[in-house]
Formats: sequence, C-alpha cells, structure tokens
Amino acid sequence: MGMRSAQTFWDIEKQKTWRIYSLYTFLVLFYFISVFLLWSIIKFLIYIRISVQTRGALFNIFGYDTLIVLIIAGIVATVHWYYSNINVVRKILQLLGAQYPDKRDKYHYVFQNVVDEIELSVGGLRVERYILPTGAMNAFALADLKGRMVIGITEGLLSRLTRHEVQSVVAHEMAHIVSNDCLQSTLACSLFGIYGEALAHLNLAFKKAESSFPSHDKTAHQNAAALGLLYFPALATLLVTDILSDLLHMFISREKEYRADASAVKYTRNPISLASALYKIGTHWRGTGLTGDRLAPIFILNPKFSSLDEKEGFLPTLFSTHPPFIKRLQIILDLAHADLNQVAEELQKKSDVKTEAEQKEPQPAFLAEHNNKWFGPFTLLQLQTIDWLIPETRLRLSGGDEVLSADEVPALQYYFQKCSEPIWKIRRLCPVCREWLIPQAYEGLYVWRCAFCNGILTEQDKLPRIFVRKEKGFTARIQRIATFMMQDTKKKNPRFRLLLNMAHPQHCPRCGKGMSHKFYSYAYHVEIDECQGCRLIWFDAEELEILQCLIEMGEAD
Repeated sequence: MGMRSAQTFWDIEKQKTWRIYSLYTFLVLFYFISVFLLWSIIKFLIYIRISVQTRGALFNIFGYDTLIVLIIAGIVATVHWYYSNINVVRKILQLLGAQYPDKRDKYHYVFQNVVDEIELSVGGLRVERYILPTGAMNAFALADLKGRMVIGITEGLLSRLTRHEVQSVVAHEMAHIVSNDCLQSTLACSLFGIYGEALAHLNLAFKKAESSFPSHDKTAHQNAAALGLLYFPALATLLVTDILSDLLHMFISREKEYRADASAVKYTRNPISLASALYKIGTHWRGTGLTGDRLAPIFILNPKFSSLDEKEGFLPTLFSTHPPFIKRLQIILDLAHADLNQVAEELQKKSDVKTEAEQKEPQPAFLAEHNNKWFGPFTLLQLQTIDWLIPETRLRLSGGDEVLSADEVPALQYYFQKCSEPIWKIRRLCPVCREWLIPQAYEGLYVWRCAFCNGILTEQDKLPRIFVRKEKGFTARIQRIATFMMQDTKKKNPRFRLLLNMAHPQHCPRCGKGMSHKFYSYAYHVEIDECQGCRLIWFDAEELEILQCLIEMGEAD
C-alpha cells in the first residue's frame, strides 16, 4: 500500500489530465482510421477505373487528402465528445433508473445522514444522492465537466449493510469525487459505454417483443421479420461499442480503487467495515444483466464478474478497471491487522427466516360517541379511519362502562400527532371494504393498510425495497403456506389455480378503474390486483407476507 501512496498529489493530478486528453486523442484516432480506411477503399476503386484508361497512373495511399481526412476526423471526434458529454450524468442516471431518496423511507433517511457526515469529513463538499431500485448490491459515483457530482447506491446494498458499512462505501465513492477519479470514469463511459448500455436495453426489448408475437398469426410473422431486420444492425453496433468501450478501459487505472479504499479508511477510521462491505458486495449479485454492465468503471465493483479483474499482469492492468477482489480485501484488512478467513467465516453464517409469534391476545375494542350516539366496536387501528374522530371524542371499552377521551389512549395520542402530516391527508378507499385506508410503517417505508380486512396497497416501485429488507418476521402459519407453495411450484405440474376469480374485479383506490387480477409471477403464485396506470398493487390479507416469505426462502436455498 505504501508503494501506491508514494505518488505525490501533483503526480496524480498530472496523470489524470493526461488521461483526459488521451481519451480525446483516442476518439480522433478512431475516427481518423475509420474515415481513412473508407476513403482509401473509395480511392483505390477510382484508381482501378482510371488505370484501365490511362497507363502509368500511380496510386498513393497517403497525400494531401490524408490531411483532409484528419481534419474531418477531428471535427467528428469533437462533435462526438461534445454531445456525449452534454448532460452525461443525467443520461447515465436515466439508463440506470436512479431515483431520489424517499423522504419517508427510514433506510433512505439513514443514507442521507451518512452522506451528510462524509461531506463534512471532506470539507463540506456537496453531492447529489440517488438510489437504484434493485436488489443488487453496488454503489457508484459520477462527475462531469460542469462540476455536477453524484453518489448512488442500490436498494440491495442499503438494506443488507450495517450503518458503518454503508458509511465506508459512501466514503469510498466520495474519495473518487474528491480525487476527480470519477470524472475520468464518467467521461470514458460517456463516449461509448452509455451507447452500449442503451443498445443493450434495446436488444432486450427486441427479444421480449419478438417472443410476444403469436406463432400462428401470419401478420405476427411479418412483424417479427421486420423486427429482425432492425435487430441485427443493433446487435452489430452493440458489438462494436462493447469493443470500443473495453479499449477505453485502458485509460482508467485500477489503482484508483486502491487509493479510494485508503481514503475511505482515512475518512471513517474503520477498515473492518469497508472490508466487510466489499465482501458482502462481492459475494452477492452485483447487478449483472440489469445494472449497467457497460458502465462498470463507475461502480465500486464490476456488476459483471470478469476473470480479467481477478488477474494481475500487463493485460489486466491495461484493460481492467477494478483490481483483484481478494487482494483488495487483504490490503484493507492489513491496515486493521485482521485475518481475511476470520472475516469471511463470520459473514458467511447463514441466517434463517425470522419467525414471529402468533398473536393470541385479542385487541381491545372501543365504542365511539358521535352526535350523542355510540358506534362500534372498533379496534385502535379502525378508529384511525373515522373522519369525525378528534382528541375530545368520547370512547368506552366494549362491554365496559368507563368513558374516556380519545387523547387519553396512548396509541391514539401518537395518531393525533401524525395525522397532520401530508401523507395522512391522502384519502384512499379499500377496494374490498370501501373503508378509508391508513398509512402504516412497513419494512422502513409507508404502505396503505385496511384496518378492517387487513389488506395492503403499495406502489410497484416500493416492492424491491420491501423484498430485500428483513425486519419483519413471519408466523409459523405463513411459513407453512409459503413452504407448500414453494414445493408445489418446483413440481413439473404445479396445482396452482389457473382460473382466477374475476367475477367481482377490484377497483383502484386512486383512479377507480378496474384492476388486473393475476399471479405476481410464474415463480411466485401469489394472487395480486394491479392497476397498471397508477402502478399500484393490492394485496389481500397475508398475501404480501406470504410473497416476502417465499422470496426469503428462495434466497436461503
């Protein structure tokens, strides 16, 4: 580690400036060779035609026209450089599907606090924060020539790491920003990586569209053929951009990761947390096939496993953007005088699905007075759905005579404090009971629960967060149902119901339109109701818990 730290700050800065100029030079050279080869072929064809009519004609591969080709290449390269780097951060964030942190999400709030702390550690530098809504584990940093700086992490990383580990990862990414290393990575990705990633998404869309055409439909065959004509040029372009993107990796030193690791330890004084965070990322799914395979230089670990990354020597040093994983861990642990095997053994311990005790005690029920009449009985949760409930509302226990005001009940005191918040002012009706839904904390975020049928309404983009978080336990009954469904799914002829009950379709609590009743997926045969327009999903009682339990059991297997 000492050898790598021997370079002075000015040496590193000069090296970075050289690499940025080299990126532009590579672009000019690429276009010069491409245009020169094309022009040489055209010039040779013209020479053949002239030589048939005029004897003694000479063919010169180089001439004054070569200078013109160089000028054209320089102009094209400049245009490419300019347009590739306009709003490059925004383009990459869009490709990754990055989102702003949710102010009402407990995990996102922790992430915001951690970034605030690291910003203070580096002298008050301000960066933007983003979340990738995926269960993969990774983190990234971006910067552009205009001074925009971004740190982002995935939902999977935020949910599976401890606070200290998240802090170490954020410190690592902040180190890239402070040293300007991420500017080189972002510029390199802007030239060909973002086009390769966009084409990869287009390629995936082609495959999905082609598979959706009915095999017996003649028109569908014609559409599939037309789609194929577009597919092959896109595939060829994707191949070229991949090759060029890999060539640009030679301008990104894998040494930057060692430097960022060292800086992260300096900021946090906690090498063990950084090592354990990297170990967890390296031994989980990092996002291959979904999270920017062609944008690997911006991530803390390559989303796609590459055998080249794990090697040392001339070629890996030249073309790989990340150093060998095990060596990187060992260097960090040497700073803490810790052993890699001990850390690995501790982190490899499997955790079973958390079991929650069955609720046996009956919940208290209250009668509530309104306009001199008593209504009910209501549970404490059901009382929160009543429009006319105020702190002065008179309550009495069902079957009792003692009368008390609503604000004397501790659980309702908390409700009266919270009900003034904006989220409580949003009114949505349960699609089953037609009663008001109430916002409720669930796995660190808010969902909408019916206090009468216990159904849950949530946005589609919240489900990845719910699935990767393991705060909630499951009763023995939920686990038995999930086990049966998992075993049934693995059979060749599963006995799940193919005909879903659509006699009385549910209506969306937001727009009022009919919701689609279907299975969550082919792998998980849990029935849901989905409004595709509002991107809302309704789970009947226990359906969300069963789905969560199925997913956690699958991960454990």
